[in-house]
Amino acid sequence: MQTVLIAGASGVVGRRALDQLLASANVDRVIAVGRRALPMQHPKLLSQTADLNDQSDLVAKIPEQVDVAICCLGTTIKAAGSQEAFRRVDHDAVLTFAEAALAKGAQRFLLVSSIGANASSGTFYLRIKGETEADLAKLGFANLTILRPSFIDPQGERGDNRWGERLVLPAAQFVFSLVGKHGRYAPIKAETVGRALVTLAFDETSERVRILEGKKLFAAGE
Repeated sequence: MQTVLIAGASGVVGRRALDQLLASANVDRVIAVGRRALPMQHPKLLSQTADLNDQSDLVAKIPEQVDVAICCLGTTIKAAGSQEAFRRVDHDAVLTFAEAALAKGAQRFLLVSSIGANASSGTFYLRIKGETEADLAKLGFANLTILRPSFIDPQGERGDNRWGERLVLPAAQFVFSLVGKHGRYAPIKAETVGRALVTLAFDETSERVRILEGKKLFAAGE
């Protein structure tokens, strides 16, 4: 039985992952950390408010040893307000959360990143995602699993105003229904990503760092 630590459990992917964790026979305890307490209760769930950019606060709010950590943190430059604010969430907070998880004994860390993430990218968004992946790989987890979805279908539940995604998603879904639903850039449901996170959290991989995208990601979430 595993104790799982999760950040970003209020997001469209994080909520799906949390539901899967609470239903899993592999999980004894789920500790969710975030800026706000989750609006739900469950015998397995402990929801803690914490400053995700303050490692000492995070460590203090995690009351026990953990086995697995799952990170679904993420924003957009528009929502964050600036490139600097975006980096504080998608890089700094992710690394702080990972360091706190490692300090609490986590051997596995799973991250929802993005297709095209590359520390050398000329695109700021993808460069920060790539830098985050590279910095996580240096921390020494026994297993680091990185999921790189393309467009995530929020299945009608995203609360922010991502008009670009709302316009592009239907067209992308139509195109990939013709050329291949599981392609590298094909839209993927939030539910599929959430299931993949939980499946991969408890499998028997021997890889220290693995990256899943396209068909491999879809298969993990089926």
